[in-house]
Amino acid sequence: MPEYLCEIGIKFYQQGRYDEALNEFKKAIQIQPDYTPALRYIQMVEEIKSAKKKEGISPVITRPSQALFNQSVKESLDLIELQKEMISLKQATPGGLTQALLTSKTLTTMPEVAAKTAILKEVLNLDASFARLAQPIEIEKGKSIIVAGKNIQRFLVTQPDILSAERVNINQIILTGKDIGYSYVYFWDEQGRWAVEFLGVPSKPEGPTLDELMRRQEERQEAFKIRYNLEWHLYELGRRLDNLKRQYYSWSHNLNLNAPTPYGDLDSTAIIRKLQEASDLTYFTLGFSNGSWNDFQGFSLRAFDFYPEIYKLIFSGAASDLRGLVFESPAFNKKMNYTVFWGREGGGRYGNLSPGLEKIKRSYLNGLDINFSPLEELRYGFTFLHGYGQDRLDYLNPYGYDAYADWRLGNWDMGFEMGYDSQTFAHLLSGSYHQPLFNFTYELRDVSKNFLAINGEPWRRGQLGGLFSLNCLLNQQWNISNRLDVYQDRLFPASDNSGRWNQDYDLNVLYTLDPTASLKLDYSLQNDLGMLSQRRYQASRIGVNKSFNLIRTINTYLDYGHKENKDYTARQFDYINENISAGIRFSLIGQLYYFLNKQWNWLEARYTSEHFMPQVLETGIDFSSQILNTPFYENLRFTYRDEEDAGSDLSFLAGEDYIEGYQELSYKPTPDKEIYCSARIRNVWADNPNAAKRLEADFYTGMRYLWNTGLRWESSGNIDGYVFKDINADGLRQRDEAPVEGIKIWLGKDRSTTTDIFGYYNFKKVKGRKAFISLDARTLPGGFVLTVPQTQEIPILHGRTSRADFGIITRSEIYGFVFLDTDGDGKYSHADIGIKNVVLYLENGLKASTDSDGRYLFRNVSVGEHTITLDLNSLPLNYLPNVPLIKKISLSEGMAYVYNIPLRKSRE
Repeated sequence: MPEYLCEIGIKFYQQGRYDEALNEFKKAIQIQPDYTPALRYIQMVEEIKSAKKKEGISPVITRPSQALFNQSVKESLDLIELQKEMISLKQATPGGLTQALLTSKTLTTMPEVAAKTAILKEVLNLDASFARLAQPIEIEKGKSIIVAGKNIQRFLVTQPDILSAERVNINQIILTGKDIGYSYVYFWDEQGRWAVEFLGVPSKPEGPTLDELMRRQEERQEAFKIRYNLEWHLYELGRRLDNLKRQYYSWSHNLNLNAPTPYGDLDSTAIIRKLQEASDLTYFTLGFSNGSWNDFQGFSLRAFDFYPEIYKLIFSGAASDLRGLVFESPAFNKKMNYTVFWGREGGGRYGNLSPGLEKIKRSYLNGLDINFSPLEELRYGFTFLHGYGQDRLDYLNPYGYDAYADWRLGNWDMGFEMGYDSQTFAHLLSGSYHQPLFNFTYELRDVSKNFLAINGEPWRRGQLGGLFSLNCLLNQQWNISNRLDVYQDRLFPASDNSGRWNQDYDLNVLYTLDPTASLKLDYSLQNDLGMLSQRRYQASRIGVNKSFNLIRTINTYLDYGHKENKDYTARQFDYINENISAGIRFSLIGQLYYFLNKQWNWLEARYTSEHFMPQVLETGIDFSSQILNTPFYENLRFTYRDEEDAGSDLSFLAGEDYIEGYQELSYKPTPDKEIYCSARIRNVWADNPNAAKRLEADFYTGMRYLWNTGLRWESSGNIDGYVFKDINADGLRQRDEAPVEGIKIWLGKDRSTTTDIFGYYNFKKVKGRKAFISLDARTLPGGFVLTVPQTQEIPILHGRTSRADFGIITRSEIYGFVFLDTDGDGKYSHADIGIKNVVLYLENGLKASTDSDGRYLFRNVSVGEHTITLDLNSLPLNYLPNVPLIKKISLSEGMAYVYNIPLRKSRE
């Protein structure tokens, strides 16, 4: 009883309510006249009241000095140093007496005092010295503390998202800070149960970390950059070096500008090409992305040459080079996105690079694509296209439409699309199922043979069928992938049966024996008997790759393959081929490698019953490396190839032997600057009457250069916001949620401010592309945690104000243990046994169940009166509680109320 009264007094004392505190301490003395903590606090209160009366200040609203409080607490602790029951009492009663004696709210929440708190980096001993230690103990994020006891039997972290614990040995546990906030850690050793409170705080590096340097770079508006690429190519052909003649000559210039501005990112690209004697400006584009104009955000605008990023049954943007204008923008809080474009097909040319072609194609396309996402998992879309012009192909329709929908259901992704060319339809149903080690996709299509895209031949025209793929990683060794395509070709069907189906199947299996060896199996089937040109082709291959670590690493492979082709339209292409391939590669010295590959074939031409044995040998050396410690890099390759018995067309060999040399030299002082040149010479002699003896020569040279101009057009705006008590923990500020004063807010690392009485803060004239706004967690009131990220990335809007609010919520909670009280003392100790799956309720229906240690927890409980009810039906058979089934408590802001429930076994 004196301990309980003393704790109530301590709470009044910390709140500055000294008369009420004095009354509670005197009650404790009446019960136990020699109770030291109460006597010491009575003395402290009387000294404070006496001092304040002399100054004419009301003692009710004034707190004691920090030095006086710390000294008084230390003296009180010296008197009760060996009273281990104080530690257990801290957890046995709400708030904890020891917590009140050892902890000052100012010590942990005000940055000026918190800076004086020692951050332990070595060992925390669970011994008599523990009582002198002020709690909570600060632990920096990413740093560790070793807790040492005597035969630590078990330990428990109440907030594993803030602290992680790992056993070092029987006497030591290492704790590592993971996040910001409060957490208790319980230890059971030979001396009993210890409870330690920790406060996770931000790391405090002496210098800027890599992450901070990157943030600083991101905060600044990027500079204007100009990129220039030049490439020159010459190809010559002849019988000998002295009679080489030019066959092809070209060069190209590529100039690109990237210029971030307060209103968006500007980019421009121009490409000039020269082919033979003619030069053209073949490509020019000017674009504006991530646009920002007042409330109009995220739009993109591009002029001149562009490819519409619309990929539908009715239209393939990648196949349409347009010259015109395209605009894209989100709308309705990014629930909708739309694209509008107009352009001339083919793009035209700005010069005379292709004199045989008409310069301007009078064929035009315009279109609109709209998609709407009412939910994150659901999207609807519609596309409208119009093609017109004198040079437009006559068989194409002038209008095209496409409707589509995508949705996600758990691990399933599904989609449906329907295209309409004004006369016929095309349908596509697709989807996928994803698991970490398993991936399945499907595609069901029905494309009419008369269906046409707005810009020409459509995807899989005339096909009715399905495409399925299955990839699975059985374990770290097995990797299997399958692909099956089954379809009817209604555009060019088989003449004898127009409804016959085609089947294409691929199987790839990889089995990794160990890091140096693997087996592979491949199989492919093309059973195209439903096409006009009927054909069945099968190929299988099995092989092994192995690395040997002898004097040096030697990489080898050995494959066996079988191919069989049966062409029902052209019998002369029927064949069976068996082949074996082998190879080896190893380093001769440093980066100089030798390689040798050989393939043997046993080919049977089934139509003529002829047999051939084509063979290929390829060997050589290659070298690739930086030249000493200079910015020069060299690449060399010398290859000899010998083809034998390549007279048959079914050998798929050219019947050419050659010697080839290749050399490349580059100068790369930085990743953004490079000058290079290369030459390839191949001497070919014929091993086949159809091949020609010749000498080929290829020459390339070029450069790549990126110039960071250092010029910046930075945005300048304001950032403000509020810190508030987020009662409903939704991260959004409502009118009835109280402000929090005195919270420090940081802009980057060099600029800070403090919230006023309304919880408001602001930063004026912030320059850059984006800013990182952080809340100093050490300035939070005791028992509060954030409901939003501690650091928020805020875009800087030119001439406008951006908003970043921080919600905080009290860490008021109710927790405890349901345990079999083996020693019958009513207190939870290391000898007691926790009971799992016991259910408890609060008066609002909130439910909690005990874990394997018998612990339960109600998080973020509102302040006020509460009722805890034990569900008797959830207790194991023959177990009864030693306390009432219903417990009424009063919870204050930031309090951690501990309510333990001891059990006993009933007599049968």
